[in-house]
Formats: sequence, C-alpha cells, structure tokens
Amino acid sequence: MNEPILQHLCFPCATKITIIYPTGATGATGADGATGATGATGATGPTGATGATGETGPTGATGATGATGPTGETGPTGETGPTGETGPTGETGPTGETGPTGATGETGATGATGATGADGTLNAQTLSAYSVPPASVQNQQPLEFDRTSQQTGDAISHANGSTDFILSQPGVYLATFSGTFSPASDTSLPTTLLLNFELNGADLPGAAAQHNFVSSGETQTESFSLLFQVTSVPSTLQVVASGGTFVYSTNTLNLVKLS
Repeated sequence: MNEPILQHLCFPCATKITIIYPTGATGATGADGATGATGATGATGPTGATGATGETGPTGATGATGATGPTGETGPTGETGPTGETGPTGETGPTGETGPTGATGETGATGATGATGADGTLNAQTLSAYSVPPASVQNQQPLEFDRTSQQTGDAISHANGSTDFILSQPGVYLATFSGTFSPASDTSLPTTLLLNFELNGADLPGAAAQHNFVSSGETQTESFSLLFQVTSVPSTLQVVASGGTFVYSTNTLNLVKLS
C-alpha cells in the first residue's frame, strides 16, 4: 500500500521538507450519496472511422408487379436509309423433271357451219412475151422479145421488140423464163452461158441458169423463175446473158403481179 507523501516548505530557510505518513487501513465503503444533477451534454466528438461492411443479407422475396403504365406517344419515324447495292444473281437451279401428260379431254361438240361467203373476183395482172426468130446477144446484154402475147391489167407493160418490161405498181411479182441457146460461130470454146434477171440494172439474187458449151453445134434449153418485190415505180425488168456471144430462140417470159 502506498503511503501518502506530504511536502512542506520551511520558512524562513526556504527548505522543502518531505514528511511521509504511514497509510491506515481502508475503512468500510460508505453508503452511496445521492446522484448529483446530470451535467450539461458535452460537445459531440468527431465521428469515428467507418467500420467494415457486414456481410450482405439474403435477398428478400420479389414484390408484386406493379400495374403497367400508359403507353407513351410514338416518336417520329426516322428517315429511310439509302438502298444497298443489289447482290449478284445466284446460279440457276436445275430444271425439274417434266410432269406426266394429263389425260386428253373430251372433244367438244362441232359448231354450226357458218354462212357461205360471197364469190370472190380475181383481178390478176399478167403479161406474157416471146421471141421466135433466132437472134444473137452480146456479153452482158439483155434479150429482146419481139411479141407480147397476152396482157391483163396495167401493172405490167412491154413494147414489141423491146428488152424492157415496165412494172408500174409496187407489190410482189413472179417472173418465169425459158429459152434455147447455142454459142455463136465466132465464140471461143469452151464458154459458159449465164442467164439472170436484172431489176433497174441490178441482179436479182436467188434465180439464174447457166450452161457450159464445149462444141459449136451444141444447143441448150434453160429455164428459171423468181419471186421478187417492187417498192419503187416505175421499175424495169430484163433478162441478161453473160459469158460471150450466143444465139437464142423460142424465148418466153411470163410475169404475174401477185399482190
């Protein structure tokens, strides 16, 4: 047990004198005195440091879904974006098998015969010309026809002894020629005769006749025909011989305007 220490200052010597008294036995604790009045609350001290976060508790049960709110107004439509480039065309798939042919349906009843139409009239336009006496023709020259035997209509005309057949109406014509030929006496052999139609001085392709003569006494009958169209009038048709000098006879040219 500690002993109380008393210090005294001695005057007038100014000396500090320390007297130690022995401590007595502790007496019994007296009864508690009445509690004094509560003193004024002191100022709040500074907030202490935040403690560590505790573990997260278990998730509570999901509450009931609330009522759906009203739908908001539709926003304006955005501008349409540019169209993308067209992709490449894919390969064509294989063709499927042909299905079976269906059954043939029944033949329908024959309709009533229509009324007979009125008799038509044929407005043929034709011309036929010929040449009987033998005559000669030079290389690339037209043949002469000394007679006109028949003519209907006015689409085709020919003067006796002329080489020209005048076509005065546009349309489709049929020309047919036949004649007998032999080489002239002063013609070098062999030589080839070529016959063709010319319209306005130009060959009409598609029809011609030719023969190769190898002897002076040889004769040859040639014939050919052609359908051709006339677009500008008047037009001139001729039969032209090429290849040398030839003698011809019994020639005939028939012309018919078809449409």
